[in-house]
Amino acid sequence: MPITPSPWPSGRHEIEIERSRLVELRSRLPEAAGPLGGVLPKLVALSVAEAAFTSFTYSLALAYNEVEAFTIAEVRERAEDTVRVQDGMDASIATWRAAEDAATVSAA
Repeated sequence: MPITPSPWPSGRHEIEIERSRLVELRSRLPEAAGPLGGVLPKLVALSVAEAAFTSFTYSLALAYNEVEAFTIAEVRERAEDTVRVQDGMDASIATWRAAEDAATVSAA
């Protein structure tokens, strides 16, 4: 039976979490996700302007509407993903902080 290699770095049996770096990355997420907030109003404001549809332009207008609906759904999903990442990072930061506090020896 093969021996499973250790997940720990060789020679060290501890992992150091750079909590300050995690906090800094978390603080930059809203700025990084900012363009997503501006996309939806711009997408909704777009429209197909045609006074007299031919059969060809009518089919293009239908295709455009489907693409627009798909794109709006994708942008909303990416915005929701960003919120999920933020929530996950908040939980990780709090968990690591609590673990470090629990592992710290202090005088009573």
